[in-house]
Amino acid sequence: MKIRVLRKIDYGAILLGVTQKDKEALVDILSTGTFETPAIKLSIYKNRRGRYKGIYLWCKANLGTCRIQPMFATTYDYEIVQINNLSIMVENEEKAWED
Repeated sequence: MKIRVLRKIDYGAILLGVTQKDKEALVDILSTGTFETPAIKLSIYKNRRGRYKGIYLWCKANLGTCRIQPMFATTYDYEIVQINNLSIMVENEEKAWED
């Protein structure tokens, strides 16, 4: 039954902690001083209509506010993946009722 569900989803990811092995594999990337040491990695294993799959998205985390901020992405072999920085702007629309 699990396999049938996985085939139907459009996006699949697992949120994981960063291990000592990960930190050792990221030494070359982190030694540049461009990024902080990540606290969380998001393993993106399926992205049906997207370009990015089979990657780790490395993030810093504020566990007090439950917020994560992506920093960089690598393949599962820890090779850096270039991703465009994308910002989405949402315009306020008229509300159906007042607050």
